[in-house]
Amino acid sequence: MKGYGWMAVPLLGAVAWLPSQAWSASEQEIRDCQRHMNPLVVSQCIAKLKSKSVRLEEIECRKDLACWGERYSERAQKNCAVGFLRAANWDARWWSYWDEEELTHVRWRSRRDGVLEYYLDNGGVRLMCAFDPQIPQRVQVQYGPAVGDEGIEL
Repeated sequence: MKGYGWMAVPLLGAVAWLPSQAWSASEQEIRDCQRHMNPLVVSQCIAKLKSKSVRLEEIECRKDLACWGERYSERAQKNCAVGFLRAANWDARWWSYWDEEELTHVRWRSRRDGVLEYYLDNGGVRLMCAFDPQIPQRVQVQYGPAVGDEGIEL
């Protein structure tokens, strides 16, 4: 490490300059933008994500379960279906509970982290899927009795 002290000041200055997490676009949002083939569309999408008004709108939406749950409902349905299919490959009971139906309710799993739990009540059994918008591919699925606090209907 000797001789690298000259790098500390510029690095610390660069880190202090970085925008706060609240104003920056998430990695997942940028990846979603990059799925477009047209470079002009990609640059416009990323510019929109970095705009102050869009970020403020997202912060306000995140405070409201109905807004946040509806915003990610389509992506959650798709990724949770994959999670349920994987679970059914390991345990055949999943097929008796889940018949590729849409999840009908949403509630907070972690309000602080913005993680949602989408679920469906089916014959006294609740199928649940924890969905984190920052890591949409990594869902946690489980089932149990259809009891507990109610979320809101989608």
